[in-house]
Amino acid sequence: MNQKMKRIPLKTVYYMAFTFLIVVPLLTVLLIALFVLNQQFKKQAIENIERAQDNIVTELLSDINVMSMRLSHLIYTNNNEIIGYAAGTDTEDILQRYEYEQKLSQAGNLVLEPVKDIISVGFYMKDGKETYIKNSINRTQEEIKEKKWYQAALATPNVVFVGSYNTESPNDLYIGGKKNLLVLVFALSPDVTTDRSQKIEMVTFYQVTGAGDTIADYDRNYLKGNNKLGITMIKGEDGEIIFTTVDDRDFPSKEYTCVKTPARFGNTTWYVESYIKTTELTEEFWKIAQMILLIAVFIFLLAGYYSGYFLKSIVNPITEIDGGLKQVEEGNLEVHISPQGQFEIRNVIHQFNAMVRRLKVLIEEYEERGKQMEKKPEDYFCAMLKNEMSPQETAEQYKEFFAERYTIIGFMTENYSSGKNDTESVKQLTDSFWRNPRFAARCMIYVENPSFYIVFYRISEEDYLSRISRMVQEIQAAAKKELGILISACVGRELYGYAEFLEGTNEVREKSCLHFLYGEEAVILLENDSEKKETVLLLLEKYKRLAEMLYIADEKNINEEKEKLFSIFDNNGKTEAELHAYAAVLAIGVRFSVDNGNFFDIFEKRYNYIEKIERLEDIRSLKLWMTNFFGWIMDYSATKLNVLETDAIVKAKRYITNHYDDAGLSLSQVAEYVELNEKYFTNRFTKETGEPFSSYLTGLRMQKAKELLKTTTFKIYEISEMVGYHSVEHFNRTFKKLNNITPAQYRKTM
Repeated sequence: MNQKMKRIPLKTVYYMAFTFLIVVPLLTVLLIALFVLNQQFKKQAIENIERAQDNIVTELLSDINVMSMRLSHLIYTNNNEIIGYAAGTDTEDILQRYEYEQKLSQAGNLVLEPVKDIISVGFYMKDGKETYIKNSINRTQEEIKEKKWYQAALATPNVVFVGSYNTESPNDLYIGGKKNLLVLVFALSPDVTTDRSQKIEMVTFYQVTGAGDTIADYDRNYLKGNNKLGITMIKGEDGEIIFTTVDDRDFPSKEYTCVKTPARFGNTTWYVESYIKTTELTEEFWKIAQMILLIAVFIFLLAGYYSGYFLKSIVNPITEIDGGLKQVEEGNLEVHISPQGQFEIRNVIHQFNAMVRRLKVLIEEYEERGKQMEKKPEDYFCAMLKNEMSPQETAEQYKEFFAERYTIIGFMTENYSSGKNDTESVKQLTDSFWRNPRFAARCMIYVENPSFYIVFYRISEEDYLSRISRMVQEIQAAAKKELGILISACVGRELYGYAEFLEGTNEVREKSCLHFLYGEEAVILLENDSEKKETVLLLLEKYKRLAEMLYIADEKNINEEKEKLFSIFDNNGKTEAELHAYAAVLAIGVRFSVDNGNFFDIFEKRYNYIEKIERLEDIRSLKLWMTNFFGWIMDYSATKLNVLETDAIVKAKRYITNHYDDAGLSLSQVAEYVELNEKYFTNRFTKETGEPFSSYLTGLRMQKAKELLKTTTFKIYEISEMVGYHSVEHFNRTFKKLNNITPAQYRKTM
C-alpha cells in the first residue's frame, strides 16, 4: 500500500489532498452545521407553538375550574334556595310562575355578579319546561339533551360535566352573541337531596371563555403573516372539532405539521391542535442558510484560486522536473526544461538543466575511456562468478567496478522447458531483460543455467528497493507476455566493495529457494524480515526426510514425520509453529525441484504460502491445513510422478498402504506383486527401509489405528478389524507392546 502511494503522481496527490483534507471536511462540516441548524430552528418553532398552546390550555382549565365551583355554589347556596325558585317556575299558574321567575332572576343575578362572561344559566325540567337567567339559549331541549355532556351529567347526578358550543355566526347561540365564541357549558343533574321537588332534570351554566378569543387572535395574526403559530383548534378525544375559527379544516399531513397539547379535566380530555405548513417551520433557517452558503461559496472560490496558483507556481514545475529526471534516468540527456514557477523552483530548473549538460559531457568521456579498455565490466562479472578471477583481482584491475554500492539479484524461471533450443531460449529471455531501460542502465547479467540468472545491480538512489521491485515487475510482465515464462526474483542486501561480493552472491543462490513460499512471480527482498527468512532456512534441513517421504509417497514414514511436526506445533506457540510449517513447505518445494519437478503443478495454482499460513487462526487449523496439504502431495506423487513404476520398494510400500487392512497380507504376496524373488525382496526391503517387512506392516497398522482412535467413535474391535486384525486380543497386545498403553487408554488421553 505504501509503495503504491509513493508511485502516485504529485499532481494527483495534490488533488487528492486538496479534495479530502480541505473540500470534503469543509463540505462535511457545512452540511452537518446546516442540518443541526435546521433541526434547531424547527425545534424552536415547535416550542413556540407549544408555549402558545400552554397559554390556551391554562386559560381554558382556569375557566373550567372556576365555573365548576360557581355552578356548585349557585346550586347549594342558602340551602338550595335557587334550586327551589327554579322548581317553583314549573307551574301552570301564570302569576305564581312569574313570582318565582322574579325571585330566581334576583337571586341568580346576585350570585352571578360580577362575572360578565356568564351568558346564561338554564334549568331544564323533567316535564319539558325550561327557565333561563340572563339570556335564553337558541337551542331546543331535544338538541341540548342529545349532547354527550348532558347525557353524562344525567347518568351521574350531582357531578359537574363540561361541554361546549362554537358560535358560527352572530346571535347563533343567544341574542347578542358574536361569531367564533367558544362557549363552555357546565351541567349538573341534581338528585333528591339537592332538588327535593324532583322537578329539575338539569342545571347548566353557559360561559364564554377567553381561550376562544386567544385562538381567534392567533389564527388572525397567522393568516396575516404576523406569527408562526399555525391554525389552532380544539378537538375532543374522538377527533370531533370542538372549536375553530376557520372554514378550511383539511390539513394534509404531507404539507402540514401538527402540534398537539392535551387539556385534561375530570374524565374528559380535549386537545389543542395547531396546523402549520412544514416549510414555514424553517423559513428563518433558510434565510440564514442562504447567507452561510454564500460565505461557503466565497471560501471555496478563494480555495480554488489558491489551488490554481499553487498548481501553476509549484506543482506543475515540480512535475516537469520529475518528468525530466525520468528521461535522464532512462538515458535521454537531450532533455531541457523551460524555467517556470516561483523563484526557488526556477533556480532548481536552471540547476537541473546545467546538471544534465554536465552529465552528458561526463558520460561521453566515460564511454570514450570504455572504448579504450580491453575488458568490459560484464567480462569481470562473469569471470568472478566462474571463479576465473577473484573479486580482489577485479578491484585491482578495474577500480570503478566496486566504486559504488550494489546488490545481487537472482532470477528464477518457471514454465521453462529445457531442450535443444536452450541457447536460443536464453538469448530471447536475456534480450527481453536488456529492453528494460533501468536494467540496461544499471545491470550486468550472468546465466548460471537456463533456470537461474545472477544480476549485478548498481545502486544510485536511497529508495533502491522500490526501484528494483518496479524493474522486476516490468521484466516479469514482458517475459510472461512475450515468451510465456514466469520469473521470480530474490533481491540481496546492499553491498559495498569487493570483500562482500562472493558472500552476497552465495547468499542469493542459497536463499532463492524461498520463492517456493511466495507464489507466482514472487519478488523476495532479503533485507525485509531477514531474521524470519534465516530461521526458516535453518529449519529446512530438519524437514528434508519429510519431503523425501512425500515425494516417493511413503505413507508409513510420512505419518511418523507428520507426528513429529505436529508434536512441535503442540509444544510451541503459533508464531514458532508457523516457522516450522514454512520450513516443511519449503523442503517439499526444494525436493521437487531436484528432479526438475514443478512444485506449483501439484495444486495447478501458485500460492503465497506465507500469507496462507499466517491467515490460519490457531494451531488446530494449522494442523488440519498441513494434513490436507500433505494428502494432496501424496496423491500427486503416487499418480503424476509415476514413482510406483520406477522403484520396486516404493511400489511395495504403496501396495502395503493400500492393503494393510487385509489380515492375510504376507511378504510373499507383496514380493509376487513387485515381481521379485521373496528372499531377495526381503533383504532389499530391510536394507532400504531400515526395518523388516513385518515391523513395517505392524507399524503402519498401528499408525492407522491411532488415527481411528483419535478421530472416530468406532468400537475397539471394529478398529481392530479395520487395520487387519481378526483377534481383538492380539490387536490389544500388539498396540500396548508398541505404545506402552492400551487402545482404550490411548483414546482417553486424546
